Parts: sequence; C-alpha cells; structure tokens
Amino acid sequence: MLKMRAVIQIFVAVGFSIISYGQDIANLKESLNVLKVEKNGVQVSEKWYYNPQTSEIKHIKTEVLNEILPKYDLYSVFLERFSGWHDNSSKCLVLHDSSNGELKVIEPLWYNGISSDFFQMFINYKFENSQHIQKFIFEFQKVMLIGSDHSKSFKNTVFGDDRITFDLYDFYQTERIWRKIEIGISNNVIKYLASTNPITEQKIIIK
Repeated sequence: MLKMRAVIQIFVAVGFSIISYGQDIANLKESLNVLKVEKNGVQVSEKWYYNPQTSEIKHIKTEVLNEILPKYDLYSVFLERFSGWHDNSSKCLVLHDSSNGELKVIEPLWYNGISSDFFQMFINYKFENSQHIQKFIFEFQKVMLIGSDHSKSFKNTVFGDDRITFDLYDFYQTERIWRKIEIGISNNVIKYLASTNPITEQKIIIK
C-alpha cells in the first residue's frame, strides 16, 4: 500500500510539472506574439521576429542564473531577422517574465558580442563565495553560446582573487581568439566585464 501511494505521488508530481511546463510555454508564445510579422508581411530590417512555425522553443534550466533573476524564465528561441537581402535568423536567449509578459531578447554572440544589457543584470550582485561565482560563470558562458555554438566557444577560464579571465574563440575557417574577456571581482561582487579584440586592441567595458 505504501509503495502504491509513493508511485501515485510520483505520477501526480510528474503530471503537475508537465502541466506547469505547458502553461509556461503557452504564456511565452502569447508574449512572443508581439514580435510576429505584421499582417502585411513586411519585415523591418534589423528587427527580431517570432515565427510560430520555426521558433524551436526550449526551456533553459539553470541553478545560479535563475537564482539571480528569479522573475525570469530562460528560453532558447529561434527568431528571424533580415538585413536587406541577408537572412540573419538565429537562436536567441529570451528572458520571459510570465507575470506581466515582459520579454528580453539577448542577441547571439556572433551577431553583437556579449550583451551589455544582459551582463549588467549581474553587476553588483553579491555572491556567497568563489564557488558560487564559478557556477555563475560557467552557466553564463553556456547561455551566451545559444545561437553561436556553431562558430564560437569559450576556453582558458582562469579564476583569480580579483578577476576572472577567459577567451572567446571563433572557428570560422581557422580557430582563433576572437575576444579576450576579463571580469573584475571584489568581495564576491562582480564589478565589470572587459572585452578586448586581440588584433585591434579595441576594448569594450560593461559596468
């Protein structure tokens, strides 16, 4: 009898999680409708669009990112984008607040580098310890590669007392370091991210 109750409880829990997941996806799709192409079919250049037939929605589950951004669910969504005759459609990281339908589309690395808007959400966040920061960094790298893992990868991650460094590689035609990344840390708090082009030495700082 006890075993039967345990089995029933498991089925109930699994069933509830499936229902909840379905509702989450339905809510996301409703919010994404604001990104659909207008009825006249005209697409504005440099704008991301949602196409229900090609969206390939995937829920991204993380530990630390969801802890830092509790009001958002993270998804990988294939969005369409055109620049003149060029098709720049790609998987994008999408943050969704189901309470009000708010969407944040994070453009892929190959298109616009590391997103300043996304990284600024972690500036001045107080982490528990260095292990907590390490988990965050690897999760951050993982979601940043959404839509870009065909041509980009992160390597050489080094954790120091006051900074974290890693390299963003591009392997189009030949493998090379595309950007050198430095993240400043003080008392388990992220202070900035610096992205440097190793060839031109041009540096972008997010803080």
